[in-house]
Amino acid sequence: MELQLVAQEFSLSPSLREHLERRVRFAFARARSKAVRIVVRLRDLNGPRGGRDKVCQVSVTMPGRPEVVIREVQEDMYNAIDGAVKRAAYRAMRMVMRKRPASRPHFTDSHSADTDRPTEGDHG
Repeated sequence: MELQLVAQEFSLSPSLREHLERRVRFAFARARSKAVRIVVRLRDLNGPRGGRDKVCQVSVTMPGRPEVVIREVQEDMYNAIDGAVKRAAYRAMRMVMRKRPASRPHFTDSHSADTDRPTEGDHG
């Protein structure tokens, strides 16, 4: 599993980096072999003005599955990380656990008389 951290317009402190890495390791422990790449983007939208503007976006790439992208906005970056990582791990595990339906065989019915009957929407 590859983990990439991107801090945009935001200073990533050593304690925040450690918190993030620990959260990702814990949250993705069961999906570690399935998740090929996890990209975490951190951003402070308003800078020093404050407010509910700390953004954590987690993107998870797994082979044969659509990319999982979760975005969390909070006043505190630690809370944004916790929420985004937890939701991304949950969504990734659901994709891993979800079994793909077996494809149905295609049958050709040459004796179908239903093709000439009007459907519900046809009146004439």
